[in-house]
Amino acid sequence: MKQLTLLDIGYNQIGVEGAKLISEMKQLTLLNIGTNEIGDEGAIMISEMKQLTFLDIGGNQISDEGARSISKMRQLTFLDIYGNGIGDKGAKSISEMQQLTLLNIGGNQIGDEGAKLISQMKQLTFLDIYCNEIDVEGAKCISEMQQLTSLNIGSNEIGVEGVKFLSEMQQLTSLNIGENLIGDEGAKLISQMKQLTFLDIYCNEIGVEGAKSISEMQQLTSLNIGENGIGDEGAKLISEMKQLTFLDIYCNEIGVEGAKYISEMKQLTSLNISNNQIGV
Repeated sequence: MKQLTLLDIGYNQIGVEGAKLISEMKQLTLLNIGTNEIGDEGAIMISEMKQLTFLDIGGNQISDEGARSISKMRQLTFLDIYGNGIGDKGAKSISEMQQLTLLNIGGNQIGDEGAKLISQMKQLTFLDIYCNEIDVEGAKCISEMQQLTSLNIGSNEIGVEGVKFLSEMQQLTSLNIGENLIGDEGAKLISQMKQLTFLDIYCNEIGVEGAKSISEMQQLTSLNIGENGIGDEGAKLISEMKQLTFLDIYCNEIGVEGAKYISEMKQLTSLNISNNQIGV
């Protein structure tokens, strides 16, 4: 199929042999080969596709060795290498890809050292660094990436101290900081980020006080505050956010009273209120 320029062949168990065949398609510019068990050997083959500008190679059991091969693809502007076995050495290789503007390196094990290396990629505008064993030091490094407009740093261990650094990123418009144990204090710090339009703050031990802080973010249009403990009182506060069009408030101990408040948000086009206690 010599006419193809875009190919999505994800989730097909093509393995190394399949990667070899795909690597011969020199006309492709966009490729999704995610979750195909190609490993480092397959990554080396794919790295020979010098015409690609977009590559999704997530979930392929790629280690630091494979990351080193991929890092040689200096024409890429988008790279998704999520859910592999990449550590700080692999992060060092990826950090040398100074042409990238969008990077998803979530679901690896790069840690604070890897975060420090990635933070040197000053050209990135989008970064997904979800679930990478990052704590306060890593958050501090990431906060120095003043060109970022979108950041996913969910499922790490940054806590309140890490939030103090991230809250200084006043250029961000999109932030996922879910599962980081930031609590009400962290929510208050996040609420000072007045430029955000998208916020995912799920599973962070946020209560009524945190909900109050978040409710003051009148510029938000999308909010995920699921898996916290805001209850009916918190639901009332959130219901005052009349600019929201998307709201995920699942699993928050909300009852009939809280549901009534949420039902008054007539501007919503998407709502998840599952796993509460609202009854009939």
